[in-house]
Amino acid sequence: MKRVILFALTGALALSTAASAQLMGNGNFWYSGDGSIPNFSEAIDGDISNIKANGYHLSWAPSQIFQWGDTYGYSKDTDLESRRIRVYAIDVDNNLYLADGEDPAQNGTDADLTTHYYFAWDADNLYTACDNVDNHYDIIPAPDGGDANFWQRDTYWITMDLSDGVGPADGSNIVDWRVSPVNTGEVGHSMHISHFDDGTGNQVIYGDDPSYFLGAEVRGGPSATGYWFEANAPWDLIFLFQPDLRSNVGAGFAFRGRFIIPDPDGDDSYGQTYFGGDQNDLGTNAKWPRFVLTDANTANQTAVEATTWGAVKSLYR
Repeated sequence: MKRVILFALTGALALSTAASAQLMGNGNFWYSGDGSIPNFSEAIDGDISNIKANGYHLSWAPSQIFQWGDTYGYSKDTDLESRRIRVYAIDVDNNLYLADGEDPAQNGTDADLTTHYYFAWDADNLYTACDNVDNHYDIIPAPDGGDANFWQRDTYWITMDLSDGVGPADGSNIVDWRVSPVNTGEVGHSMHISHFDDGTGNQVIYGDDPSYFLGAEVRGGPSATGYWFEANAPWDLIFLFQPDLRSNVGAGFAFRGRFIIPDPDGDDSYGQTYFGGDQNDLGTNAKWPRFVLTDANTANQTAVEATTWGAVKSLYR
């Protein structure tokens, strides 16, 4: 697989400032967004145009991971020759896998998987939507797999730290929220949630106990360029193991978030990308990117829309 990097542009790419970008664990700022989640309610009705236009936008792509690593360093040696490539940039990884039948020229590139996530909140819910580029929509587990095997299908996975990085990495402040790009109940694995207590995860799958999810819903499916979904995670569900802290939700509340996004591309030997932690350092929650609920209800602005990097990205849309 060839690696194509726009070296001539490297010196011209303007990184965002502290006022406009997401602080990463290595002390530098990511290329999209500042972590400020605006306040509005989103109907889970299959139309993501509103949250795309007005929500907080977080995005990353393999080309950006290469640029990040070239700028700030790699935590392990890069391997582009094996079926599962290994690009371990600090705080972000690209470990996408060449599945059977997948075009080798697309493996590990922006065409393989480019993420676009959008966030909003209100008093009752944290809303998330996605409109991801993916060369293979995959929601079918392996024949011997089950609903718990989220890594065998396209999945959104955020690990939230409700303590804003000051609590333990395995305490009840840690919550895993997973969503598949399908409709609620269409498959058993449409949503998963895990709460942690003294290092032990309590995973519940929607198909096993729909009432446990306290009104969470998802709508999603394939798109012309990949897949999409929108979902609400009720704050009561998120804080189920920390009910005394539920009242903290409001403007100014901050949490940390780390993302692992499986991308199996029709193969049981899945690939994935990481954001907010790399393979060497997934568990240091104090370094995970920070998200803050705001009173703002303004049009969405990505951090680098007016920068050279923003212009470069626009060439590939």
